[in-house]
Amino acid sequence: MEIKYRITEQGAVIEKCLGTEERVKIPETVEGCPVHALDAYAFSEARAGASGIGGERLHEISLPGSLKKIGNYAFYGCRNLEKMTLCHTIEDIGGGAFTGCYRLRELDISMQNGVGYCFKEIIGELRRELRVTLRFEGGKQARLLFPEYYEEAVENTPARILETHFHGSGYPYRQCFQGGVFQFQEYDGLFFEAAAWEGEDFCIELSLSRLEYPWKLSEDAKGIYMAWLMEHRMSAANWCIEFERDEDLEFMSTFTEWSGGELLELIQKANQRGRTGIQSFLMDYKFRNRKQKQETFEL
Repeated sequence: MEIKYRITEQGAVIEKCLGTEERVKIPETVEGCPVHALDAYAFSEARAGASGIGGERLHEISLPGSLKKIGNYAFYGCRNLEKMTLCHTIEDIGGGAFTGCYRLRELDISMQNGVGYCFKEIIGELRRELRVTLRFEGGKQARLLFPEYYEEAVENTPARILETHFHGSGYPYRQCFQGGVFQFQEYDGLFFEAAAWEGEDFCIELSLSRLEYPWKLSEDAKGIYMAWLMEHRMSAANWCIEFERDEDLEFMSTFTEWSGGELLELIQKANQRGRTGIQSFLMDYKFRNRKQKQETFEL
């Protein structure tokens, strides 16, 4: 990959990247200067051209911790961009930076020394379903899901005004900020709204993500997520089997007591799907559970 750039007083500004790569990692420095900014239209199809990386070619990008600014329309028209790794130290995100990034569904954000509104601004631009990993000091992390939503302009004829109506629970989920700081308690408090609006699969993944990575998860919220999963345990288990989420099913089994009939049904489903790892776990769980009950009965 060849990087086109210019040097300013603040550092290097990336103008565009040339090459055939679909997954790009921007370096921290060029010519010994910290990479300070992405230029306007840096990865747009118009700027990239036939030999550039951008537009439909770009699938994944990792931005350096030195980056402070993303220029206007920097990723305009990157229709196949799926994942972005970045730091919360970015201070300025230009207008329309993510216009046309319809497949951008995954963000991995380092929150160490993070200040400002980077996280809030980015998820505010992306209205489709979004998975976000927030990484904190000491290896701690939170995994969050944000639902999709869309806006609709509805004419209020008597008042002669246009009203904006929001559909889906995604909009309130993206408002869980105070002074640029994400409010986990407010996020968790919206779960019943998600359960009313979103599909069962979405709520299963959201609940498991919060429970397995419980950064700032209150005991009340923990209880709500666990109770919902236990109520929907067969749907959740089938979801784990379908998407090969072995670790999620093992985690669920730490607080869910499966009946013999449920285990038999899940073992058969895992066998049909060829999920040998989950099948082995379930069979072992059934054996251990039966043995424990026999020992308890003998005592």
